[in-house]
Amino acid sequence: MKDLCVFLDAGHGALDKSGNYVTAPSKQFEHTRGTFHKGRWFYEGVWNRALTNRVAQKLWNLNISFVIVSHEYLDNSLSSRTEYANWYHRNYKQGIYISNHSNASGVGARGFEIYTMPGKSKSDEVADLHWNNVKTLFDNEISYRPEMSDGDVDRERNFQVLRESAMPAILIEHLFFDQYDDAEFLMRDWTIERFAEAQVRTIIQWFNAA
Repeated sequence: MKDLCVFLDAGHGALDKSGNYVTAPSKQFEHTRGTFHKGRWFYEGVWNRALTNRVAQKLWNLNISFVIVSHEYLDNSLSSRTEYANWYHRNYKQGIYISNHSNASGVGARGFEIYTMPGKSKSDEVADLHWNNVKTLFDNEISYRPEMSDGDVDRERNFQVLRESAMPAILIEHLFFDQYDDAEFLMRDWTIERFAEAQVRTIIQWFNAA
């Protein structure tokens, strides 16, 4: 396996000095039942960090290089994240960029999605590997939202972290936190563990093939 580096991005964030989540309203949701991050409130940035930190711990255990480009609680800018990753990519070790998210729709949508930049690139290969690893570990426990218009499963969007990354990059939407069943499923430690395991398997496969 080549000695490459994983650039991990936990999407969104922003906790104030009292520990309250103060990011955009679209990145949090209050359910009518259940217990999430603060009572019935599900905070996307908190969950994204739980997953990203689990991936980082697994990589540390395997002695695989990684850099977390997001702040532990501040919502640092997207440009600062990609600039950080790009500098290390060019001056330290080349690698891949993985941005972790959970989605919201307001209309009850559910499911797992992976995004890459429009057009064919190495990012599509990473996305295909990861899609298959998630399918292997979750099977029919979750729903999936592929976009097959160009013959592969990833959804293509001009997202800033994908556009500005100097390396293969994917953005993952882990279900929909504003849908109760998805949110409840995301809060289970075993769910986080399996999503993290899927990323580590993808990283190992990509590094072996690179």
